[in-house]
Formats: sequence, C-alpha cells, structure tokens
Amino acid sequence: MTPKTLWNNVRALVWLVAASAGAQTAVASPRPMSPPTGPGAPALARITGRVTDTTGAALVDARVQIVELGRSVVTGTDGRYTFVSVPSGVYSLSFAHIGYAPQVRRVTVAQTDVSLDIALKESVIELPSVQVSASATATDPLSSPQPTTVLGAGDLRTAQAPTLGETLSGLAGVHSWSTGVGIGKPVIRGLTSNRVLVLDNGQRLETQQWGDEHAPNIETADADRIEVIRGPASVLYGSDALGGVINVIPKELPDAIGQPGFVRGSISAAYGSNNRSPDGTLAFEGANQGFGFRASLTGRTSDDVRTPDYVLWNSGNRAAGGSGTVGYRGTWGSLAGTFTQRDERIGLTDEDPTATPTQRIATRVGRIDLALPLGAARLEVTTGYERNRRREFEDDTTSTVSLGLLSQTYTADVHYHHAPLGRFLGVLGLSSVRTTFDKFGEQTLIPSTTTNGVGVYAFEQADVGRWNFSLGARYDYRDLDVEQDTVLSVAAQTRTYNSVTGNLGVLYHVSDPVALVLNLGRGFRAPSSFDLFANGVHEGTVAFEHGNPNLTVEKSLNTDLALRVQSGRLALDIGGFVNVIQDYIYTFPTGATDSASGFPIFDATQGNARLTGLEGSLQYHPTRSLHFQGTADYVQGQNTSTDQPLPNMPPFRATYTVRYEGVGSPGFQDPYVSIGGQSNAAQTRLDPAERQFYEQAFDGAGYRSTAYTLMNLGGGFGFPAGSKVVRFDFALRNALNTRYADYLSRIKTNVPDPGMGRTFVARVTTEF
Repeated sequence: MTPKTLWNNVRALVWLVAASAGAQTAVASPRPMSPPTGPGAPALARITGRVTDTTGAALVDARVQIVELGRSVVTGTDGRYTFVSVPSGVYSLSFAHIGYAPQVRRVTVAQTDVSLDIALKESVIELPSVQVSASATATDPLSSPQPTTVLGAGDLRTAQAPTLGETLSGLAGVHSWSTGVGIGKPVIRGLTSNRVLVLDNGQRLETQQWGDEHAPNIETADADRIEVIRGPASVLYGSDALGGVINVIPKELPDAIGQPGFVRGSISAAYGSNNRSPDGTLAFEGANQGFGFRASLTGRTSDDVRTPDYVLWNSGNRAAGGSGTVGYRGTWGSLAGTFTQRDERIGLTDEDPTATPTQRIATRVGRIDLALPLGAARLEVTTGYERNRRREFEDDTTSTVSLGLLSQTYTADVHYHHAPLGRFLGVLGLSSVRTTFDKFGEQTLIPSTTTNGVGVYAFEQADVGRWNFSLGARYDYRDLDVEQDTVLSVAAQTRTYNSVTGNLGVLYHVSDPVALVLNLGRGFRAPSSFDLFANGVHEGTVAFEHGNPNLTVEKSLNTDLALRVQSGRLALDIGGFVNVIQDYIYTFPTGATDSASGFPIFDATQGNARLTGLEGSLQYHPTRSLHFQGTADYVQGQNTSTDQPLPNMPPFRATYTVRYEGVGSPGFQDPYVSIGGQSNAAQTRLDPAERQFYEQAFDGAGYRSTAYTLMNLGGGFGFPAGSKVVRFDFALRNALNTRYADYLSRIKTNVPDPGMGRTFVARVTTEF
C-alpha cells in the first residue's frame, strides 16, 4: 500500500468520524454546567464524587483514574475526588484502594457535569483494577472477554528479571524459552516467537522474533503493569497475535490540571548474589497545568551464572536504556511524544568452554499519540518508529560482525471510539505497518525484504443485565517484497497474503463474584522471510535451515471456556482451551548434513496442529494476614498431519506460595514473609525430530527430561522516611540449591543441568 493510499484511507475514516460524532447517552447525576465561551469552544465538564466503604465511611487516598485520558487523582480526607476540564466523551473510571476490591464504571460526559459516588467492598485480595489490551474499552479483569492476566504493583516489582520471558514465567499459561539468563522469549500456551505479539503500550514491536535466540528487546523495570492475553487476539492486533499478546504498559503521563505543578521521582535498586547482578531504575516526572513529562533510566549487569555444580561460562550480560515522554492535555484533546532506547550485550554459552560468542542489540523506539474528543466519540491516532539492530560475534574480542540484522518498522494506527449505539460500545480501527529488513556481516541467512501491511477492523462490546458480549471482525492485507540474493539463490519477487479473523465472547455473571466465560477467536500469522527463504547455517539453532517459498498463512480457531470467581477472600480463574491451527509451519530433519558446518539440514513445511490445555490460578486468604496462592498449567501439542507431538511444548507446572503479612507499626510498615516454589513435570512427549536432535547433541546418549522442584523464600517491609516510605524486598530463589535443567532451556544440550543455583536478591524502592 502506498503512502498516498494510506493517507486517503485515513482521511476517509476522519470524515466518517466527523459525520457520525455527537450521539450521546444519559449520564449519572447530571447538573447544569456553564456553557463554554468563544466560537467553536469545546464542551468541558467536571467529574466529581465520593469514594467510601460499604458503611459510608470516607476512603482517603483512593486512586481514581479516567483510563482513556490517562488522568488520575486521589481522594481527600472526605473521600471526595474531582476532575476538571474533561472533554465530552464516554470514559471508564477506575477506582482502587488497598484493602478493597477495585471497580470500573462507565460515564458519559456531555453538556453537564457528572457526579459519581462509589462504595468499595473490603477485599484482602489485591486485584488489578483495569485491563485495556483485550477489549475495545477498559474493563475489570473479571469482565474481560478473553483470558487476560495483569501483572502489576508489588507482584511486578518482585517478579522483575533481566528478560521479559522470565519476568512473566510465574503466570499461569506463560513460560520462558531461554538461552541462558540473557535471552528469555515468552511462551503462551506452547506458542512463542512470531506467534506471540509483544507491544510497547499498544505499539507492535518487530524485534526479529523469528530467531530462537532473538528475545524481545523491551524494558519492564519502570512499567506500570504488563497485560497478557492468552489466546489469539488478531482482531485487535493483526498478524502474529495467533498465540497471544503481551502489552508492556508504562506509568501514565502526569498532568496538573486543576492543581499546583509538581516534580517527583522514584528509585529502585537490586542486587542478585549468584551472578553478582546489580540493577537499578531512576525515574522523574512532573507537570504544570496541562503539560507533563516523564523520564527514566535503567541499567543492569551480571557475571557468569553459578549452577549448583559449576560456573556457566560466557553467561553474563548487561543492558542499559532510557525513556522520555512529554505531552500536553488541552481543551482540544491531547498530544504526547515518546522516545525509548535500549542496548544489550549478551554472552551465549557454547558447548566449547573457551568460546565466547556474543550478541549486541540496539533498539530505538519513537511514537506520537494524538487524541481528539468528538462529541460523545473519540479519535486516537498513533504513529510509531522502531529500529532494531542485531550484531552477532564469534567471540567477545573481535569487532568483525559474523551476522548482522537490521529492521526498521513504521506503524500507524487510527482508532475511532464511536458514541454508544444502544448498549454497544466499540471501536473502528485502521492499522498499517511497514518493515524494512537488511543484512550485513560475514554470514547471510535470509534476503533483504520490505513488508507492507494494512488492516481494518471493528470490535464491539455490550452489557445486558448479567450478560457481557463482545464481537469483532478484521481484514488484513500484507505484501512481502524480496530483493534478489544470488548467495541464497533467491530471485526478486513479491508475495501477498490476506486474512479474515473474528472474535466472539460471551460472559455470564452467575452471581456478583462468579462468572462463566466462553470465547471463540480466530487468529492468523503470515509466514516470515525466515520461514520462506532461509538458506544457510543458523548458529542459534545448530542447524542448516532451508525455507519454503510455498508456505501459506497460518490460521487458528481457538475455543476457551473458563470459570472466574472474585470475592473478598477468594480469586479463582480456571479454564480449558483448544487451539486448532491450520497450515502450521514447522521444520523437519531431511537426514542430510551440511558438509561445510557439519550441521543437520532442516526443511520448512506445513501441516495441521492442535493444542489443548488447562490452566488455573488461585488466591485464597482465610485471614487478613495469611495468604495462599498458586497456579497450574498444562498444554499438549499435536501435529495432526503426522500424528506426532509438537516440539518444545512446556510440561505440566504448578507454583505455590504461602505468605504471612504482619501487623507492623508506624516505624515498621507492612512486613511479610513467604515460602513457596514450583514443581515441573518431565516432558515425555517428544517429536521424533526433536528426539533425534537431542541424540546428536548428546553424542547418541539420548535425552530424558527430568522432573524437578524449586523452593523460594521471601520477605520484606517498609519504613517511613519523611513523608515517603522506603520499601525493602528480599528473596532466596532455589533455596535448596537444586540441580535442574528447564525443558525450555536451549542450552541444556550444551551443558548439563544449566539452571541457576541458589541466589539471594535484595531490592529497595522509594519515591522522592
């Protein structure tokens, strides 16, 4: 699609927005508002109210957020809150307070001020207040149309790890496909790489995930929360969201509308004893009236990992990065710009202890966000740019690039959140992406390419009594322009792909805390240039890879059925899924060996696959001090074309934690201790090609996955420092120094039992 065509599409959508804006619905407790002055002045209003408990007592410092505007305030001593200068529109108000169950309410702001009082119910379970990734409008996780997990607040703080995969690996249905401690790719329900889409605040990242040792280059240390969609989400996000979506959401940009200007900051620092790994994050933010800014710096480094038996050579890594955002909220809407930079150096453990192969990855991401209120509707436009440069070196002393990969991605998304149509709220969307790929260095694996894609979609939600419905449909078109490459024997050509996807979700509230959910979703993935045209030695997989230019689009149909319970003492989410994938792309051994490298030759092909599984999470709090929580998940992957197991499927896993929270005192706040662990079963269902690969890696000795259990201890407390609180968290991971090999560790074929031994982690966080 040419830029001119894209611009014409955008203009047409804006025209549609202007033509249909203005539909309005009733709002809670309206009262007359002074009309705006001046020609063409937009309608502005106030949203006010009071937050109490169920007895009517005021809740102080409750957080109230207008999700769509990214604005938040806290309640005063009387429990009251106020938002001023709110443009007309339909908004989600999120209410949260520690010790109480959060709520999300929808309000419509038109020509009147809005008053909304909320009574929060006591809850010893700390539940996430909102999710925005799995639906057209913000909802609480209980009402999400798809299986969604939100990792935030203290849970995200204590789960922090060098990689995205490891940070999320404690969630039900999510594992990490790792190459040492520096590379961790998220695995959702047995799918990873290009079948799991990673977003940076909704902006898709194209970090060359086709490579098994290519992890998403994104920082989570300063994130507000991470939202994980388990299952296809192609309606909202297009290609590659076939297996799931991970959205790393930053802290909101502050403003000082209706309050004095301010500047504030936060700092977090940690140290891990095993591989001598310090890390830290420093953040500043401030605002004056409608202007706001936010900036953060993060860095970490580590030495080689120590297993229970030996030091894992060449396993250190380092990363440094920063992010800055500036923006302005005015009567006309809002405009913000963000720039992020992250650089990594990762050591890769080879089977030769004297070898020191390394990766160096540099990522630059920029974006501009524009939001315009249009009566009861809203228009959001986001443009983005990403530059991902990977360099692989044979050893850490050379400056000669063995394999160089450079991708540059341009994205544009237009979202029109229409005015309510009866009970329906929804979004019409237009998204486009353009990715250029170039290679450099001594080796070559895939040709230079340019990918262009465009998608149009609609997603609607409706609440009817106890029922919640969601419905979406999308059409995508992609073309892949390939440059001639004589080394790879690839001719110049253009490939085109298109797909129609859809989603239907039905949620029934059996009672206030109990819901049954049925979700049907169709996803797709266009084949990557690696799938199509790879023709060479791939050191990362220890194989000579042959692509297949005849591959077609992968298509999936996923069915989810779940039971959700959220009460003051119990949170339960248990469900099952069946994901049927047509034209599943995989590789198989040809039986031949490349004479130059000695690596086995693998060819790409397609077949049909089925993934079935169960997953569940539980939190139970018999008293305010005692907490039990755990997860369990299992997925079985089957190649239905060959009647063989799919490779690299995670085995059954269960996690469990008991946590005791003390009463504390004014000088010793919120103390806690915890004991827990995880148990992993052995993986006995091996694909024949997978088994053959392991036999070659172990010199014919074969490979047998073994079960193992890890124990973890934790504790923490806070103490006041002036008006702020300094928070300390401690963890002893693998407390029994257990010897183990994670089945999803790619270096288990290079070294025996490469799992990290006992490590003590100390973290301190505070605001200033």
